Amino acid sequence: MVKCKHCTSENEDNATHCQNCGKKLPNKTKKGINKIVLVGVGILILMGVVMAMLMFTGTSGVSEFDQELINSVRNDESSESLIVEIKEYSELNQQGSKEAYEHIVSGNQSHDNSAFKEEAKVNYEKELAYIQKIEDLQIRFAKREINEETFITELKKLYQQQPELDY
Repeated sequence: MVKCKHCTSENEDNATHCQNCGKKLPNKTKKGINKIVLVGVGILILMGVVMAMLMFTGTSGVSEFDQELINSVRNDESSESLIVEIKEYSELNQQGSKEAYEHIVSGNQSHDNSAFKEEAKVNYEKELAYIQKIEDLQIRFAKREINEETFITELKKLYQQQPELDY
């Protein structure tokens, strides 16, 4: 039964006008279409959430270099050329760490503070070891010793172990 908005009389479901006051009754097909649109929008939102979750658990959280490495392995580029690129990238990271370390120990605050210099050296060595671990993992992946899923999982674990440096 359909209730008239104007006089509140009950009318048959298939009625288009109120049998009491003659006013037009709400169009049922419009409500049906609105429900379909609402369900469709809900499904699209759900699909968006699922896609975002898949992206988050996929390769998100890896560096741009690592994503390029993944794409290169997918495209079956040679291990040798990838290893050259990995070593160059690692060398750049090591050089950046060295420059930061040298800047710190040559600064005014460290001239008379041997404890500070020693702590900076320890931090620098930790950072170099960390860079080496990442390089080793990237080379294992480039050589196809590990698959993409293992590479990403281990890489994310390494990122979580990144040393906190005081300089």
